[in-house]
Amino acid sequence: MSRGPKLTFRGITRTIFARLCKKASKIGIHVVGPTGEAVKDGIKLRWNYDVTLEQLEVQCIHTPFWIDSVRVNSDLRYEIENVLDHDRAA
Repeated sequence: MSRGPKLTFRGITRTIFARLCKKASKIGIHVVGPTGEAVKDGIKLRWNYDVTLEQLEVQCIHTPFWIDSVRVNSDLRYEIENVLDHDRAA
C-alpha cells in the first residue's frame, strides 16, 4: 500500500552489482538487467543501475498491508551496504 523514497547508492561497480543480483536471486528476486521491477511476496521493487556513474537507485513502489515501505527500505539499505562494506574490506 505504501511507496517508499528512492534509495541511491554510489560506488556500485559491475562486480558489486553482479553480487547484489546473485544475492537477490537467492531469495527469489530476479534482477535480469540494469533497469527493472520485481515482485516478491507482494512487495514490488524498482531499480536502475547506471554503470557509467556506478550508481544504483532502488525504490519500494508497493507493499501489502502487513509491511510498510520504511521496513523494506531499511532491509534494502542494510543488504546493499553490507555488500559494499564487504567489498571495501577486501
